[in-house]
Amino acid sequence: MLLKHFVVNPFGVNAFVLSNDVGETILIDPSVSREAERKALADYIVSNNLKVVRLLNTHLHLDHVLGNAFVERTYGVKPEAHEEDAFLLDLQEEQSQMFGLPVEETSPALGDYLAEGDMVEIPGISLKVFHIAGHSPGGLAFYCENPGEVNGKKAPPLLFSGDILFAGSMGRSDLFGGDEEALVSGIKSKLMTLPAETLVFPGHGPTTTIGNERCWF
Repeated sequence: MLLKHFVVNPFGVNAFVLSNDVGETILIDPSVSREAERKALADYIVSNNLKVVRLLNTHLHLDHVLGNAFVERTYGVKPEAHEEDAFLLDLQEEQSQMFGLPVEETSPALGDYLAEGDMVEIPGISLKVFHIAGHSPGGLAFYCENPGEVNGKKAPPLLFSGDILFAGSMGRSDLFGGDEEALVSGIKSKLMTLPAETLVFPGHGPTTTIGNERCWF
């Protein structure tokens, strides 16, 4: 697997590009909001001869969907997320006013729904879907149990946790449809049971491991 990480938009969203040996590519939260960010993503895809085949959103708060329109327009791929977050796409204007984050293009509607236990798969890359409500009703994390080599090196399991779990903290629960009890419960039951060496890529901030985060839960 080839894994590329971009930090994008004024909220510092971690965007991820996962590609296999033949260039098929999954984007996770590619929330590019400026021309320079869009160009950097597009240049990386072109220079590595990649073909975007899936666009995954960990959740649909505004800061994570700013690149959806660009990706659909450029690569013909629609976003996928949990059905319980779909209502947030109707609240992009309200979220823009709340966060003071201008929206040049609103996100298109979802092309498909993802749910607990689904597998997002392309040859050589398999992501298990965890649904953990609390930061948003439809929050998702994507778990790659056997990534093999990542960027040429043997890798432990990988978790793309969105805004569910951060290094030393968890997502806030005071936004649209938030629920702190559900968030803590989901983290404990679904994420803290993963192998300690699992490398966690949050929606914002630095990477961590499940082992490092167990002391908080």
